[in-house]
Amino acid sequence: MPNMGRTLLRNRNGSAQQSSAFAAEYVPPYYRTVTESSGLLTVRRALFGSDPDEAGLNYALWQYMRILHSTEYGDWITALDPRITYRGNRSMLDTAYGVSVSRDSSAFQFHGDPNLGGADGRLTTSWTIEQLTLSTYRIMNMRTRRVETYSVSVVDGFTDFMAMTGHTDYKVRIQTDLITESTWSVNYLSEPKAPMDAVNRAAQASNIGAEAYSELFPSSAPYKLFKQLWEQHSLFPYKMSGYLLALIYRIEELRVAG
Repeated sequence: MPNMGRTLLRNRNGSAQQSSAFAAEYVPPYYRTVTESSGLLTVRRALFGSDPDEAGLNYALWQYMRILHSTEYGDWITALDPRITYRGNRSMLDTAYGVSVSRDSSAFQFHGDPNLGGADGRLTTSWTIEQLTLSTYRIMNMRTRRVETYSVSVVDGFTDFMAMTGHTDYKVRIQTDLITESTWSVNYLSEPKAPMDAVNRAAQASNIGAEAYSELFPSSAPYKLFKQLWEQHSLFPYKMSGYLLALIYRIEELRVAG
């Protein structure tokens, strides 16, 4: 299976991958999610956040796969399948973070922060904005389907600021003389913040509890080696590789058994 180690670590149906998704890499479309135990799900939440979206998951994988291939223990990844496609030099720093509007973008002024990119692992959100009348607008959060309707004043061609549904610290106002349509799609991609950094997530990974820890590191090969790397190696890439490899190989065991 191409990109097998990464695919196992991601552990979501291949059909769920979108080619246009942020930081997306090839996932075999025939891969099916492996059911993980409660302990391994605890491990997963420590590594990826409590509710990651596809973009947040891909960003974490972008970090983790580069850690795994940075030492000789990357051979454990290619041992699963040598066909890998994600080892280019692409940098997440080149990504255009922030808001985009489907049309009439110069008419929209945003203020504040939607507070994404944190511990839950979510990087994206989206809305539709619909003009119902000259002074009435409806904003729908496309993830939750929650809707807010605003009756606004228009002063000097600008509406009042309206909160983007589900993210009340992020607001928009519209310059009405610049709009040519009545419905717009708004997408936001957040720059990852400190809680999504691999070092900070490693700190979370060290506090998963005894039950999850024993499920991640059974007393058998190769998990004894992976546990030794995690517990005893002084260099972070080796420590983290031990942890990540343990999860990858545990999921592969469950996949084969199931």
